[in-house]
Amino acid sequence: MAHKLTDKQKSALWQQRRAASYQASCRLEGFTLNELALKGEDAQARLESLRRQYGQ
Repeated sequence: MAHKLTDKQKSALWQQRRAASYQASCRLEGFTLNELALKGEDAQARLESLRRQYGQ
């Protein structure tokens, strides 16, 4: 029996597919990307740091 995905799982899957599609498009155009590995709390801490730095 197949289980339905939760909204959180659907969102995560969509984001993964979107990122993969974007990277593939960039490769086709000849661009190279530096992939960021920030997730969860690390990403939140980085956002807070940037907001403090730029005064927002």
